[in-house]
Amino acid sequence: LALHNYHDTYRQFPVGGTFDNAGQPQHSWATQLLPYLDQKTLYEQIDFDQPWTAADNREPFETSLYVLQSPGMSYDFTEAEGEAAGYKPAHYAANSRVLSANSGMDWRNMKDGLSNTILAGEVRSGIKAWGDPTNFRDPTEGINRSPRGFGSKFKGGTHVLLGDGSVRFLSEDIDPAVLKAISTPNGGEPVGEF
Repeated sequence: LALHNYHDTYRQFPVGGTFDNAGQPQHSWATQLLPYLDQKTLYEQIDFDQPWTAADNREPFETSLYVLQSPGMSYDFTEAEGEAAGYKPAHYAANSRVLSANSGMDWRNMKDGLSNTILAGEVRSGIKAWGDPTNFRDPTEGINRSPRGFGSKFKGGTHVLLGDGSVRFLSEDIDPAVLKAISTPNGGEPVGEF
């Protein structure tokens, strides 16, 4: 719903992450959604003229966003992994083929259809902070097969959010051609049942 409300306001989905002219990470897709996740006060604490990791931005990004934490997953940590240590995690990542770096997408340009396009999905490893602009994955890497793809602690598959707002459980045994088709917004591939 937050993604659709954002789209209604800006006529595009949020960019997957913003990066400055030197390629330095600035802000994430989740940060852009804060006002639509009932987090306007938190959003207003962020200095968007500085990167998310700037000292002045540390406090807002140390805030847990339970809407971005999977209730069905029992992680033994409450912190993000790697370079984002100390910041709060997101158990979901954007589809890099739709919510890409410095580029938003209007759903009118999603020729494969909203119900046939993944926007985001669960992640099970390489958890990033919700403010990290690099928090996106390539679904074509497979389900529960690669740290660069989507996955969950659940046996057999993972949940993904489609462009129409529906949530689907995808089997880790999904046909790779079907997974590729629902990972791209304009591939024109035929999509069967999934």
